[in-house]
Amino acid sequence: HIERANPAGQAEVSVPPELSTLVSECALLIQREVAALEKLVDEFSQFARFPTARLVPADANAIVASALEVFGGRLDGINVRTELASAIPAIKADPELLRRVVVNLIDNAAEALEGSKAREMRIETRASADGETVEISVADSGHGISPEDKDKLFLPHFSTKERGTGLGLAIAARIIDEHGGTLRVEDNSPVGAKFVIVLPVAEVTAV
Repeated sequence: HIERANPAGQAEVSVPPELSTLVSECALLIQREVAALEKLVDEFSQFARFPTARLVPADANAIVASALEVFGGRLDGINVRTELASAIPAIKADPELLRRVVVNLIDNAAEALEGSKAREMRIETRASADGETVEISVADSGHGISPEDKDKLFLPHFSTKERGTGLGLAIAARIIDEHGGTLRVEDNSPVGAKFVIVLPVAEVTAV
């Protein structure tokens, strides 16, 4: 370092630019690691003290729209297509918990598209032919999921990511189970993965 005297006669230290850059990079790294640890603690906390789903009649389309609002401009560069069926029946759901699941699936799909040439995401809702269930699906055009990983994808601590706890999909599957529904993964066409939530419709109360 370089020392020089200021008017008061005290020595000042001139920090080399490369050291200043290194300090800035270290500060950003620390911030990222702290954020990752906070997320880790939050996920373990959710898994250990799981909230009970409070099921009410809910609009699947409104929940999907609310989940998309969370991302703001974070999906820029991705061709997001929404195909929300009209006049679908209400589902039995805890709107906030279900919104978190859909947010998680959209976030995972966005991560799967990193580095992909075709960056496409399709989010759909539809009612089953018998009218007893409603599907919410999130599909991406990423690299897809291997057959051996599909069987383990919803287990705690399993992850296909280089970093992460693997609790995200385990929590999502548990939430959907609390709803009396199912969460599955299948191959997207022509490439990628597709996550499908199937939920029972709300009972219609006679007036």
